[in-house]
Amino acid sequence: MKTITIDRTFGSGGREVALRISKITGVPYFDNEIILKAAEDFGVDVGVLKNYDENYVGSLIYNLSMFSASNEYEQSAIYRTYFAVSETMRKLCKENGGGIFIGRCADVILNEIYPTVRAFIYSSSMEKRIERTLEVEDVTLNKAETFIQRKDKQRRNYYQFFTDNKWGAPTNYDLMLNTATIDYDKCAQIIIDLAQE
Repeated sequence: MKTITIDRTFGSGGREVALRISKITGVPYFDNEIILKAAEDFGVDVGVLKNYDENYVGSLIYNLSMFSASNEYEQSAIYRTYFAVSETMRKLCKENGGGIFIGRCADVILNEIYPTVRAFIYSSSMEKRIERTLEVEDVTLNKAETFIQRKDKQRRNYYQFFTDNKWGAPTNYDLMLNTATIDYDKCAQIIIDLAQE
């Protein structure tokens, strides 16, 4: 079975789809575990990794100067985080003979090395996204849509800065699934079928 990477808009249920794929196939699922493993492997504080996880920080000029710094201590925390997370994903994929990876530019990082199915999960229904967000986040109804938009912007900026690809563009993925019209179980099965080809 191919490695599966899932990018997702916030509140679309991408994590839920990934969990269902893992339950059906027995293939290990990696999300926040990546942060804990990266902290352990690279000696980076877990709090720092969580703070910069899928979060783009700083102006373009500042980030470019930090990225090109000659020594690791001059580089900003976001670059150390990206490096630690990238290397950890590669290691987990190798150790487990694949896996299901959520976000964090996994589609680009792992597709360079392993046969990969790259999925993008989204929902065309803001109402359903808000409903999902209220289930999984500590946010009020009147702030949910703004919260969703902010999280999507963070993911988009992070992805586009580190990959030079457009987040959510169909040309960067093998399939795009809309959870407003396709339920989680069906999304999971579609991805499994493609990964097993």
